[in-house]
Amino acid sequence: MADRDTDAGGPTDESHGARLWEILDDYECWPGRRLVDDDGAAAAWILAQRAVFDPGLQRRCLEMLEIAVACGDAPPAHYALLLDRVRMADGKDQVYGSQFVRSKDGDSVVPWPIEDAAQVDVRRERVGLTPLAEQAREMRAQYQRRVTR
Repeated sequence: MADRDTDAGGPTDESHGARLWEILDDYECWPGRRLVDDDGAAAAWILAQRAVFDPGLQRRCLEMLEIAVACGDAPPAHYALLLDRVRMADGKDQVYGSQFVRSKDGDSVVPWPIEDAAQVDVRRERVGLTPLAEQAREMRAQYQRRVTR
């Protein structure tokens, strides 16, 4: 399974979110590589990323992911991408520049504001993400494909 959520799927439904809450409560840790192998860890991360209906779940996942990353049980990129999503939902600048929104004219997408944007590629490299310019090109291309269908 890919480390990035690149398919066209939508938000996680509430039943998936409820199951992720149960897993977090039952095991009291992130369902990382040691517990569920790489595929299971990636699936849990996708559920967390898509759980936009439950900010509390996303924050809980973020806390547990931070610990899992520190222990080598989850990819740093998973933490970085979820951190940006949570910060954006809270109206804060993102750290890694992974979240994009429609441009004012609606013709493209642009990154949500980034904290210390001059250093974003340094931070991205540390967690295994591609440079922001590369992701921006990819996001704009995906957006164009979706609006021209």
